[in-house]
Amino acid sequence: MEDLILFRIFLTFPLVGLFVPKAGLVFAGAKGYISIADVIIAITLLTSVLICSLGIMYHKRKMLGILRSEHTAIII
Repeated sequence: MEDLILFRIFLTFPLVGLFVPKAGLVFAGAKGYISIADVIIAITLLTSVLICSLGIMYHKRKMLGILRSEHTAIII
């Protein structure tokens, strides 16, 4: 799971590096634009981050369920 967390972190670096300069140009009113390739790359990175986040959430819930089931006592 730690590898998945690190992978998710490193996926956000190009995403931030891609949009910070472009957003600065757009908000400054310069004649810059965001190309379709940048949008496709951003959507791909966001989808990958979302998939990693869902995998981490699933793993945490699964581990929490295992821990809860180990600590419950069965009364007959």
